[in-house]
Amino acid sequence: MVHLFLRGNVKDFNAWYKVFTEFMPKLKQMGATTTSVYREINNHRDVTVIHEFASKEDAIKYVNNPEVQEVRNQAGVLAPPQVWYTEIQ
Repeated sequence: MVHLFLRGNVKDFNAWYKVFTEFMPKLKQMGATTTSVYREINNHRDVTVIHEFASKEDAIKYVNNPEVQEVRNQAGVLAPPQVWYTEIQ
């Protein structure tokens, strides 16, 4: 399993979260098996999302998917998120 970490800033957490949860069924269709959302305690606009995928290739496809990028813009993500891929040892 590969864990995809995405960290970025959003205009408004509640507005972003609404769009994010509406997108969850599509996210599962794209191969994410689990998803967790974290926000900075002192800055709720600083958000980290962790997705689990079967492979790095699946995670990369998700990150580069134009639909995902469009939804990020709709949700109020202020800049492209930091992205990193990890695996459990």
